[in-house]
Amino acid sequence: MSAVQPAAPDRETPGDEAPFAAETSMTSPRIAALAAAVDAGNHAAVEEFWKEAAETGTPLMEPTDDESLTLVTFLWRDPGDTENVIVLFCSAPSGDLREFRMERMPGTDLWYRSYLMPSRLRTTYLLSVNDPMEPFESYAQVLRRLPEYEPDPLNPRDYTLTGDRDRFRVSVLELPAAPPQPWNIPRRGVPKGHSRMQTMDSAVLGTRHHVSVHTPPGYTADGDEYHVFLLFDGWSYYNFAAITTVMDNLLYAGRIPPYVLVMHTNEDQEIRARELTCHDPFNAYLNQELMPWVHANYHITSDPAKTVVGGSCFGALAAMYAAYRTPERFGCVISQSGSYWWPGKDVPEKEEEWLTRRFEESPKLPIRFSMDIGSLERSIVDHDPMTSHRNMVAALEKKGYEVDFSEFLGGHDMVCWRGTVVDRLRSFHPGR
Repeated sequence: MSAVQPAAPDRETPGDEAPFAAETSMTSPRIAALAAAVDAGNHAAVEEFWKEAAETGTPLMEPTDDESLTLVTFLWRDPGDTENVIVLFCSAPSGDLREFRMERMPGTDLWYRSYLMPSRLRTTYLLSVNDPMEPFESYAQVLRRLPEYEPDPLNPRDYTLTGDRDRFRVSVLELPAAPPQPWNIPRRGVPKGHSRMQTMDSAVLGTRHHVSVHTPPGYTADGDEYHVFLLFDGWSYYNFAAITTVMDNLLYAGRIPPYVLVMHTNEDQEIRARELTCHDPFNAYLNQELMPWVHANYHITSDPAKTVVGGSCFGALAAMYAAYRTPERFGCVISQSGSYWWPGKDVPEKEEEWLTRRFEESPKLPIRFSMDIGSLERSIVDHDPMTSHRNMVAALEKKGYEVDFSEFLGGHDMVCWRGTVVDRLRSFHPGR
């Protein structure tokens, strides 16, 4: 391909999608055939099955009579000490973990579990081998336990996530009809921008920050000032959403104007959880240190209508709060699966959905919003992200704000956000 070709519309359909079926009466035809072979005394069929699985990758995906559903079977090969195996999806299960427990095929080293899943699903998962089978009691416990789990060893598609203290790999599941993500792929003939990475020590916060700035191809300090996009959790978006490739491709295709992209990353997860949760000292850092530095070093606009702040999870909460506190600087917000349930039970002196209450009580501000959330995010343990997100959208719309809102089929997951961030940014530039 010598140039970027016009893409089909890439907006995902909003809707109230139901999570996949944890229980199904359907049996995998491939598993049934193997079981029949073993019952007939053909134990060599098991080794042949594992050879095939290693070549084709896991999990198994088999069509059904309904094209909208795919039968997905997760596998584990017992090294000799397996007592149980749990399949953990992007939205942590609550309640009875037996719904996610694999079954062993008698007389073999094969453990498996089948699910009927929407054919449009894209998500991530982990395996927990010899799990204590103790239900999660809080979302903090989910985060603490994540590094104990492991990716699917026969799934070649995985990427690294950052937990409370560690980085760990998760497996990617992408079903046949998952919405395409064409903008994240480098394209021949598309000029590339330039990225500069550095650290910044904050006098306001007393913490260190990693800041990467991506300038568009042909960037110059003369002429019109550039739009600017401040993106929290920049390390994740850079590495797993290919956000600089997205910006270059969209610019070349004429879908967005030239942007200077500022990718901000906190030093660690503990600091992130403190500074990105409606933290006034962090807002002071943005307005007294980070953004003045960007203005001093790059030819960017001061127009809030051309200044986007965005992120996911706590990053979306921080973006929303930054615009709420300083709409004269940030006039456009991108929110992906924002943590509007905050503070939950973590800060008892603050009411739940604290930031939503602030928008309800304040006069309408000159801010535009582009927001999305995954329909599988309902099952996180001690709060309801879907309901709190919808409450925020409803509060903003009641005030008369311009809100572009979408619910995608997926979870609290960069593998989904990497695609929908395109729609979020493009919503500020209709007609392009």
